[in-house]
Amino acid sequence: MATTEEPTIELKVFVDKKKSRVLFAESGKEFVDVLFGFLTLPLGTIVRLLGKESQAGCLDELYKSVERLPTGFFRTEACKTMLLSPINGAAKQCCQLKVRVDDTKHREVYVCTSCYVHANCAYSSVPGAVCKCGDTKFIITDDFKVAPASTSLMLFLLDKFEVQDPSSLEQTTIQLSLDKIIGLLKRSLTSKDPLTGHYFNVAMAHDDTGIDMLHESLHQEQDNGGEHTPINLSISVLQTKNNSSVLYAEVGGDFVDLLFGLLSIPLGSIVKSYGKCGSKGCVDNLYSSIGGSVKGFLRPECQSFLQSPKLTPFFGCGTSKILQVEELSPYKEEIGTCFKCFKTYGFSNLTYCHENNYRYPYYHINCIETVKTTNLCEMDPKSPKEECENGEAYVKQGHQKFIVTDDLHVLPLSLAITLQVISEAKIQKRDLVEKELALTKPQVMEIFKAASVTRKALSTVLLPPMNMKKLYHHSFGLY
Repeated sequence: MATTEEPTIELKVFVDKKKSRVLFAESGKEFVDVLFGFLTLPLGTIVRLLGKESQAGCLDELYKSVERLPTGFFRTEACKTMLLSPINGAAKQCCQLKVRVDDTKHREVYVCTSCYVHANCAYSSVPGAVCKCGDTKFIITDDFKVAPASTSLMLFLLDKFEVQDPSSLEQTTIQLSLDKIIGLLKRSLTSKDPLTGHYFNVAMAHDDTGIDMLHESLHQEQDNGGEHTPINLSISVLQTKNNSSVLYAEVGGDFVDLLFGLLSIPLGSIVKSYGKCGSKGCVDNLYSSIGGSVKGFLRPECQSFLQSPKLTPFFGCGTSKILQVEELSPYKEEIGTCFKCFKTYGFSNLTYCHENNYRYPYYHINCIETVKTTNLCEMDPKSPKEECENGEAYVKQGHQKFIVTDDLHVLPLSLAITLQVISEAKIQKRDLVEKELALTKPQVMEIFKAASVTRKALSTVLLPPMNMKKLYHHSFGLY
């Protein structure tokens, strides 16, 4: 029996063996398309593809919380599905990738990077046919900066990496399958040198590297002022008296809905909002390349979708409003068949309504309905029948309370769970204090940012960093 061979993408890497480092790689558009496609992936899709081991802050715990939470806590059963398998908003605007990272149906990403600039694009039914525009080559640095290949760029990189003798570089061609590309996606979230890590099979670190930079950026933003008005989000925090850590927050469904909503947000939207602080890895370099070095090689609408990824219709929520991520309009289509025939035969035979009945010539058509069109309109999967509440929320609103741990693990509130969290922390009751907080919009945005970088999201945002406290006391001569 014939088997379908798994597609791969070819990548030529230039390796400094003495330093055990990949300096840069060269590829055609296919690999670049895949890299840029990373930016359109919703965070929930990334966590799912990486087997809930993305190591990207608290996102794994958020995803597992949605999985474990009974369906009854969500407004509809579809709400849970939407968070666990969010749909890529760029699906219909792009061409198919050679290696499709997102396994959800209708995933299409990007361009013939050269001729797609023009209004007309060529295609062929013959596998392997080469476009009349040729195939532009790109250079991808170890930290995923992308630029068209050129002599000047090559010389710049040789100078940057202090390569005196270019012949000393080893050139190796590697084949990237789906599994290996997903591995690169994971490394891009947590590493500044994903190509080197992949080539030399370097183990990925499990730590909070970069947390000091995150602390500094968060509290600088707080000091710069801004919209500090409470947004009607009240939470109760159980923390240590010495401000060293938050054990958990007692919250309502509104706060949980904002956290879960993160799973529907595209990776590119996180980078757009937070830049380098939105990831410990190098996806920010991919994002910067789109508006910089490869800008002239992308059709304007594709560049727009990559720089400002949009949500699929009805995936908009409070989270997307705060992060200013736009939602596509619901899908509408008029099809040439009556509703009765469409319901009976579906899309397989839309012409049935209009065909002549040759068996019984006295009947001119198979269907006697007078209206020969049906309007299809996409429905909101979040809204149960006859429900009048806000259609944006995923989680049911009401009196139900939840606890959210420091790493954003969400659970229904119960005495047994709270005691378990306190016991596991090995902290005496006398060292704990409960505080009531009214969150501001900047604080909520800071929690979103911290969620993708550290496993101590609540402590990072809600507690002042120790070094800043010492600096503050020293400036007033208090010690």
